[in-house]
Amino acid sequence: MTSNSKNVEEVIRARITEKVLSSLEERALVPVEIEARCRPLVESAIRTAGWAPFHYPRNIDGLAEPWRAHVLWNKSVRKLSQFLSDELKLTSKEPQLAAACSALVLVTWIPEEASASPGQTEDTVVIRNEEHLAATSAMVQNLLLALTAKDIGNYWSSGGKLRDAEVFDYLGIPKSERLLAAVFIEYPEMREPAYGETTRKRGALRSKRSSEWVRFLPPAD
Repeated sequence: MTSNSKNVEEVIRARITEKVLSSLEERALVPVEIEARCRPLVESAIRTAGWAPFHYPRNIDGLAEPWRAHVLWNKSVRKLSQFLSDELKLTSKEPQLAAACSALVLVTWIPEEASASPGQTEDTVVIRNEEHLAATSAMVQNLLLALTAKDIGNYWSSGGKLRDAEVFDYLGIPKSERLLAAVFIEYPEMREPAYGETTRKRGALRSKRSSEWVRFLPPAD
């Protein structure tokens, strides 16, 4: 282990939820040299996250994984922010989150339907979809931890208005997919005040964590 490495437990405990909000006027475009350094790190984190376990192969377009990752680098995510503000007239936080971030990963999952699955009952399809959703959640958590280990800021949003059909159409995401996570990413250098004004909001539940939810069961003799 190198001096810059962290073990898994350290990374899990160190990760924080922090919403970073700004506007296109206040937030600078990511400089080329920072993008060149950080983009490979983000791509590596995404590919590593894909080693999450999954129970049932989804087998869509020849791919077994039940998830998909749609990646927007800085210029693209700034255009998305403009689209959300100008075209959809959103006054919610999504345009501000998009304006502030260095990159955005939209993680979707692909549900099954009983009518499209011969021989499967509705109950079976429900169970399979629970498995697909759980697997995709594991992939997202892997991504958050892989980014944290590289000192890259990240925030898991459920997506809000990014779930809407207009956004899927704009980005070319198939309607058969469902958004589970919008992972807003901030490169370490972009935390510097020189790159623009931001509003930062830490997660409110960190101080409420406990260990009382752990149950140690007696042996079954």
